[in-house]
Amino acid sequence: MSLEEWDGAHSLYLTRGDEVSSYRPWFTGDVFEHVSVPAIDDTDLAIVIAHPCSMRAGPNLKDRILFAAVRTHEATPAHKWMDGYFNRMPLPELYGDGAPFHAAWLEDIGVVRTGALELGTRIACLSPFGVNVLQQRLVHNLTRLEVGTSKFWEAFSRTYEESDLLEEWTEGLSDMDQAPAVSFETWIGQGTPTRRKRLEDAQHRSQVRSDMRAEIRRIRGAI
Repeated sequence: MSLEEWDGAHSLYLTRGDEVSSYRPWFTGDVFEHVSVPAIDDTDLAIVIAHPCSMRAGPNLKDRILFAAVRTHEATPAHKWMDGYFNRMPLPELYGDGAPFHAAWLEDIGVVRTGALELGTRIACLSPFGVNVLQQRLVHNLTRLEVGTSKFWEAFSRTYEESDLLEEWTEGLSDMDQAPAVSFETWIGQGTPTRRKRLEDAQHRSQVRSDMRAEIRRIRGAI
């Protein structure tokens, strides 16, 4: 196999620009402006390359998160990335439809203190497919091992689902919960097996989501 191409820029992104929700938890593939990666001086754009589980200790972000530098890049057709540019992640139309092409340089990496970041500087969130492409290219750049994006989906789809749930929980309780990540962590960790464990089986995800929405309604009705 070769590395996978994408079907239009929209397939790589979940949201860009004004569509990026402040309620969404930070995740692999988030792109930030005004971020200085240590020892990288020629850009103020960077992308999170840390896995979501390695970014957090329980509900709290760790003090430092691994980023890669993002720069403008010559516009390059998707098929040419299948057998080249192995040290980069394509970010076409990063700022929206028709915007200039960018790329993440996967060898220009460093840890950034989370205290220096502001949600208002996040300009894009990759889609699950986009995150899988990023992880595919990271692994290939380091090892030359070719792993299909579907394999990353099998391994990590639970984390995408949990991120979506946390976003919905945070938005649903934003006006009454000062620490929604903490209360969500408590809720998702309850049950036997825990709700987080149940997310590993795609058959149970819709029920967990339904239960969460019922819990949000219960909390709002109780106050």
